[in-house]
Amino acid sequence: MDCRPTTFSGTEGAVGLLHWFEKLESVFEMCECPEARRVKYATGTLEGLALTWWNAQVQMLGLVAANATPWENFKEMIREEYCSRDDIHKLEDEFYNLKMTGSEIEAYTKRSHELALLCPTMVDPPYKRIELYLKGLVPEIQSHVTLANLTTIQQVVQLAHRLTDQAVEQNKLPKRIGAATTSGTSSGDKRKWDGTSSRGSTSVQSQTQQRKTDDHKSPSQQSSGGQSHGGYKGNHPKCNRCNLHHSGPCTRGNCHRCNKPGHVAKDCRSAYPANQNRQQPQQNQRQQQGNNKGCFQCGAEGHFKKDCPQLNQNNNNNN
Repeated sequence: MDCRPTTFSGTEGAVGLLHWFEKLESVFEMCECPEARRVKYATGTLEGLALTWWNAQVQMLGLVAANATPWENFKEMIREEYCSRDDIHKLEDEFYNLKMTGSEIEAYTKRSHELALLCPTMVDPPYKRIELYLKGLVPEIQSHVTLANLTTIQQVVQLAHRLTDQAVEQNKLPKRIGAATTSGTSSGDKRKWDGTSSRGSTSVQSQTQQRKTDDHKSPSQQSSGGQSHGGYKGNHPKCNRCNLHHSGPCTRGNCHRCNKPGHVAKDCRSAYPANQNRQQPQQNQRQQQGNNKGCFQCGAEGHFKKDCPQLNQNNNNNN
């Protein structure tokens, strides 16, 4: 077990001194340090200005007498040295006006304990400590805790925490911001699992939504999207009409047979190029062949059967 506390140099201020006290007393408990050796142990962690101050005390009192100083007396000595009167007045004002905010009972209790250590004259005798704590509670629980007429600060704090929890459950107070950190390891694991599950679900939903979006895209839009991901490697510019890369004018929407706009291949009257594959259904071939003949009466191009001179001549002869 590590029984080495943090050091104190005298430049940390009142709050730094308080934290040093707390660290030391925690180490005393873990290492079962006896009262007679606490000052000797604590002064071994001093450095800088604080060490110079302690050496001066040793010169005045003698080493044996200085190390035999009771722990509470030593705390008062060093508090007077490194907490100026201005600092003490500010802390006392803060302590007197300290108020609980919303349902944040943990933060209020923590700061109340800190100020009680830094301003010992304000909490002696013990009933003053209780009065100051009750004074800062929110109205929703203050009267209930006061009417309990408890005699120790520990009892008062425990009751205040229970009543705060009840007020939160009854929606009389807002939920505490730090409540998630006090709900235990199992709930912490659950929150961690829920967070991972939520992210996984979100990812699946995003992928599903992306697939739905892609299904509604046109082939040219999907091709464009693929190019944006894969990266176009050629030298042709991107066409603003079809979103593809090519040279020359855009032929999107043109007839695939004659490459002219205004009609589609099944209605095209132009002949197929010699090198073009025309493997189409038999019905389309007959239709294309009919279109290529022009007039169904004489086979000449440039007119339809109803306007054929040969048909008109035959009709006149019959008449």
